[in-house]
Amino acid sequence: MPDQELPVRVITPHDGLDAFTDATRSIVRDWRFTRELAWRMFVRDTVATFRGSFLGALWLVLPALANSLVWVFLSGTNVVSISSGATPYPLFVFVGTLVWTAFNGSLFAALGCVEEAKGTLAKVNFPQETLVLVAVGKSVLNVVVTAVCLVPFLMLYPVKPHLGMWLFPLGVLVTLISGTAFGLILVPIAALFSDLGRAINLGMRFVFFLTPVIFPLPVSGTGRMLMLWNPATTLVVTTRSWLLGGETAMTGSFLVVGFVSVVLLFVGTLALKVALPHIVERMGGG
Repeated sequence: MPDQELPVRVITPHDGLDAFTDATRSIVRDWRFTRELAWRMFVRDTVATFRGSFLGALWLVLPALANSLVWVFLSGTNVVSISSGATPYPLFVFVGTLVWTAFNGSLFAALGCVEEAKGTLAKVNFPQETLVLVAVGKSVLNVVVTAVCLVPFLMLYPVKPHLGMWLFPLGVLVTLISGTAFGLILVPIAALFSDLGRAINLGMRFVFFLTPVIFPLPVSGTGRMLMLWNPATTLVVTTRSWLLGGETAMTGSFLVVGFVSVVLLFVGTLALKVALPHIVERMGGG
């Protein structure tokens, strides 16, 4: 039986809008294959990550849980005094940490998607948007596992049911999209210059304290002004208020951030697809 000839793909350079037009057509044309490949890569990476770990998937939830317990301990022992209003502070800080983990985790998952797949990119030709889907899948898994631990908190500190609770998953979803979008926009530069990734990692530690994760949004002052300029603020405050109440939902700014994030996600995916061949070459893969 004669051997079947392998398909030959010729890659030609594109300039200007032609590159983005070609990238858009490629995403639509390869969507089914991209989705199946992303699932296989997601399963492979997840299994490989926890195969040699004694605690396994518990590492997905331990960072958020440990961070929450630290602040609950400090508040409970009066080392720091943080008022969460009518909402029990343990529940307040855990939900805030969950939403922050969704934003921060998805940002770094997208930011590191090229670095993690550098070896594969240099040897195998596959739709680059697969990396975006894998990053989103990892972020979703992280948030879902963390959200499971929210159930005991809600049992210990019951919240009066209200219709806004149904919007909580939407808030988390928009938060994931936002983190992924901001991460993707920075990938082309971060993949070439490791200093940017380190700077972002350092900067996000300060952004954490400019986001009302472990404390309510200040009523007035410079702190409130700085936090309102932070897009993560409206995500955390609005999503948490939908679940727990007690805070004023920033619905208008939430919709603006959500819309901008969807646009950035699309633009970032196209930019990554266009820039990736040049990135691989600069990284020594060409």
